[in-house]
Amino acid sequence: MKYLIGFFVTVGLIILLIVLLVSGGDTKTKVPNSSKSLDSYASSAATARLTIDGPVSAPQNHYATRITVGRDSTTYEELQGYDGNVIKTQTYPNTQTSYTSFLRAIELAGFTKGDTAASLKNDRGYCALGSRYIFEFVDSGKQLERFWSTSCAGPKSFQGKTNLTLSLFKKQVPDYNKLVDHRSFSFDL
Repeated sequence: MKYLIGFFVTVGLIILLIVLLVSGGDTKTKVPNSSKSLDSYASSAATARLTIDGPVSAPQNHYATRITVGRDSTTYEELQGYDGNVIKTQTYPNTQTSYTSFLRAIELAGFTKGDTAASLKNDRGYCALGSRYIFEFVDSGKQLERFWSTSCAGPKSFQGKTNLTLSLFKKQVPDYNKLVDHRSFSFDL
């Protein structure tokens, strides 16, 4: 009798192991929540953010551009160094209706699609001579998503349409071309 119970326990454990192996291998995820669309955040304090991080260089020569889009405003920032030192900022008013359209557009562009594998969480060092594009979605200080892509071929965690998503963010800054025209640094866009 005890051999029969041992047999059933062993078979049960093998079945459980197979189920866990088969279902646990998929690291591609749609975030923030597959049952909640991005535009449902339009009335909240949630923001969508793009950071375009330039080539790896000395801190004095390293620059990034950050665009943060929210319900009430869009903010354009230029940063110097690796610690986020803001050297220029420009804020524009936004409306909930506009924000709803923007959120829907970036969701359709794949903003919420990415690979959550631990090996792709850290984007530092990738595309060292090009640009890294960091896509984030934050609600009440909590980061709901963070994916990245680059201007180079190779690994990335962002699984959406990079060029379309970049264009949609840039279009939220009314005078984007004028703001970036003065810079002595440039990015691959």
